[in-house]
Amino acid sequence: MNMSTILWLHGFPLTSRIFEPQRAIKGVEHVMPDLPALETMDDYARFAVAQLDARGIERATFAGLSMGGYICFAALRLFPERVSGLILIDTRETADSEEARKGRFETIAKVEQQGVAAVADAMLPKMVMSEALKPAVREIMMSTSPEYVKASLRAMASRPDSSPLLPSINVPTLIIVGEHDTITPPSDAERMAAAIPDAKLVKIPNAAHLSNYDQPEAVNAAVESHA
Repeated sequence: MNMSTILWLHGFPLTSRIFEPQRAIKGVEHVMPDLPALETMDDYARFAVAQLDARGIERATFAGLSMGGYICFAALRLFPERVSGLILIDTRETADSEEARKGRFETIAKVEQQGVAAVADAMLPKMVMSEALKPAVREIMMSTSPEYVKASLRAMASRPDSSPLLPSINVPTLIIVGEHDTITPPSDAERMAAAIPDAKLVKIPNAAHLSNYDQPEAVNAAVESHA
């Protein structure tokens, strides 16, 4: 992949702290922004590219975890010249079903009534397998603002289907998935790997949706071997 910069785009409802274990990956510049409250995946893609502009970086490997993967696809549509490689972690290319979209707006209502805890408590059991890691993950989720959580839910609900984009992806692509991810299961990763030319798929044992946090050594090794 010949990576010099990795732009890490975190998932929902998280912050860039979820990527702290990836700082151990040597030989690359890590750009790890906290995502703000924006309304569409295109807005998030523009924000991501602005992070590169602010550092004078022309091209980078875009690494997207869950919602961050949706941002990667938006960046590929809008700014393909800025993307030198892809790392897709526990994500999927398809749009929300009607049922899932309805669930996003029901969650927004819960956040308005109960705050971020409503999301954190519901999602935590699916995030990591390690019980020892769950308090840290919950703390990261609770550090986010209700405004960011609600905006992200709206952006995810309105995101387009990126399936038509996959066959045209012509940059080195690494797809990583936790074997026990129930939010974006291995079948999603397998489908993307089959559609993206020359994509490499790595399944991480003993990991759930946050495979990079559950099993950082295995994920970091996959990234380093692909570099």
